[in-house]
Amino acid sequence: MGRVNDDKWLEEVLNKAIHSDDTRPDFEKWKASHPEAVEMLTSRTPQSQRPPVIRRIVMNATLIKLAAAAVIVIAGIVGVTQLTRNNSEMPTDAMQILGPRTLLTGPMTQLFADGSSVQLAEDASIRTFADMTKRGFEHLAGQIDVTVAKGKGEFIVSTRYGDVKALGTQFTMNVMDEVAENVKERVQLLAVKVKEGTVEVRNDKGTTTLTENQDVVVAANAAPYDFNKDEKLPKELKARIQSMINALKAKDGAAWVANYNINYVYKLAKGQVPYDPNKFGGTAPDLENMKKSLGNVTSPEELAKMVASGLNSNGGEIYITSITMNKAGDHASAKCVSKNGERTVVLGPQWHNFDGGWWQVDD
Repeated sequence: MGRVNDDKWLEEVLNKAIHSDDTRPDFEKWKASHPEAVEMLTSRTPQSQRPPVIRRIVMNATLIKLAAAAVIVIAGIVGVTQLTRNNSEMPTDAMQILGPRTLLTGPMTQLFADGSSVQLAEDASIRTFADMTKRGFEHLAGQIDVTVAKGKGEFIVSTRYGDVKALGTQFTMNVMDEVAENVKERVQLLAVKVKEGTVEVRNDKGTTTLTENQDVVVAANAAPYDFNKDEKLPKELKARIQSMINALKAKDGAAWVANYNINYVYKLAKGQVPYDPNKFGGTAPDLENMKKSLGNVTSPEELAKMVASGLNSNGGEIYITSITMNKAGDHASAKCVSKNGERTVVLGPQWHNFDGGWWQVDD
């Protein structure tokens, strides 16, 4: 009978150990699962029957391989055990141990120890509080999507424009500080929209509470503003404003034009009604230019199609930061911010109550 091949049997044992799926060092379980390895181990030729020199060579090689096996098996056990731990114990890209005032910049998702999480869009940034026992963080810039773990007390997101307090909810926030592309005006605001639950938005100018699908805008040095909760605005006007927002976000020219009194604009272009800046929204020179460009239009329907095709909307998000009513209560002016990607535009839509309803008279 030939001599036992010491290299072969140990290599096979190592191979079995390295590729084992066991996560705990249970030797009895290992023996039951590896009968071939046990057979080879127990059937080896006794060392006392081997020549001394061969015995030393085999022993040295065996010790090296056993040492290697121990390192590999231990590393494998530790690695597999770590992989099977609860995710909350792992410092991964989404879950890392954060210290006081740690700055995080998107795009990324951060999971907090309490189970809450925040998703940061590109260039968005947040910073943890100095007091790490306080739930929440500082929101410095950009758009974030926050999911708050329920039943663990209040969760605060602070910004330069005010604080957002949540008790188990989902909401988005956008902190903006940039220059509008069209008017070169500095735009500074916080926008909050609730997806689920309830949040309170507060600063030293005022406080408002939002529930599911409600949103609010907080401009610099202003109270939180939601035109749908503005008691000064008539119900019909609020509906017209929301219709404009929906049309601009969807880039829907036909829906946008439906907010205008096209019959009046057509008559104005044809010189059939007198110029009224409250109903037209432009200046007298603007009206003369319109008459020249629309001289060949033959019907209000044709005019509506032309105007709809000229809609130049960013899409994206539309933020109404304020709406002002005149003393007569028949005219409203708004400040509106359109934000899509890197493009920010400031708009000044107006509405006037005439011909039996509220009509938009300027974009």
